Amino acid sequence: MTRVAGGVRPRDALLTAAVLGATLLAALLLPEGWRDGRPLDGRGAALLAALNLPLLVSGKWPVAALYASLLPQIVYHALDYPHDAAVVAAAVLVYRAARGVSRTTAVLALTPVALVTVLTILLVGGDTPGPEVAATLGWMLFAAVAGQAVRLHKAYLAEVTERARRAEHTREEEAARRVAEERLRIARDLHDVLAHSIAVINVQSSVAVHLLDARPDDPATKEIAEPLRTVSTVSSTALGELRTTLDLLRGNDVDRNEPAPSLDGLSTLVTNTRASGVEATVTEDGDRPALPPSVEITLYRIIQESLTNVVKHAAAPHAWVRVEYRPDGVALTVTDDGRGTGSGGSGYGIIGMTERAHSVGGRLSAGPRTGGGYQVAAWLPLSTVEGS
Repeated sequence: MTRVAGGVRPRDALLTAAVLGATLLAALLLPEGWRDGRPLDGRGAALLAALNLPLLVSGKWPVAALYASLLPQIVYHALDYPHDAAVVAAAVLVYRAARGVSRTTAVLALTPVALVTVLTILLVGGDTPGPEVAATLGWMLFAAVAGQAVRLHKAYLAEVTERARRAEHTREEEAARRVAEERLRIARDLHDVLAHSIAVINVQSSVAVHLLDARPDDPATKEIAEPLRTVSTVSSTALGELRTTLDLLRGNDVDRNEPAPSLDGLSTLVTNTRASGVEATVTEDGDRPALPPSVEITLYRIIQESLTNVVKHAAAPHAWVRVEYRPDGVALTVTDDGRGTGSGGSGYGIIGMTERAHSVGGRLSAGPRTGGGYQVAAWLPLSTVEGS
């Protein structure tokens, strides 16, 4: 809230000016038959301004402003100036005082004000001050009740908002707890089943390679040793990536210095694919730019998954990977000349690749080719915002 000179808020200054202007105009311009008391002169106008001035600070110190207005009000009414002209300022001050404090404090603060007001009316009133006393107490009570009602309504809204905030916070905590539990469950299952199986494959293949290397004179061992050596290397890499995944699932710190998968590893993917019996080739068109890390990792994983699907499901003798670097993004196609099956029909390979492409603002399509075989096509923009 912007302040003006002396710490007065602009809305309080506007309220004071509006009330003072209205009361002065009412006291000066209303027909004489509509006004009570003596005509307003310079002294009366000064007193009227003095009893309105506390409105300037009534938003910050409502009770103090109400009491500051009492003395000029007493003098104003005692001199028998138009009494109705002072009612608006007094009503606003009572309303603000009641709105800004508790019910008990409001009663304690307003009771002396009511007594002083009634006493003033009795001293300066005519022969029948009863109706004037009743009218004065009536508007004071109305203003006080209105102030308390507004205060209670605001308190109720604040309580409802706070309850909603706490409920939302509780739901978020519960959701986070469930996610953490699910991550731990997945990590345990991966460790107990997948990691153990890959470790057994790695150990057995390494032992087999060692035994076959011990028989270098047997020509048949060379043909067997090379695929086993590929199995040992790939399973060792898979174990390393699985351990990193398990650490992330468990919320543990991982070694950020370990190199992330990148396009520099395409030659390894091609070598492993060829060792599996598929003649794979990679073609890169254009100069490779400095790709955002998320785009490069996504590109590598899509190629990796596509070649894996070719080996597992396509029964293809050949696979071609083409990466085209354009000014605004990267176009990727992975095609084969197999039986036109990309994921075996029941796995999550295509779904995972599609989700990866969408995560960086790209798109992916996959399906059989018209002339035979299968194709995966992806477009990844270079304008990806990291962390989005």
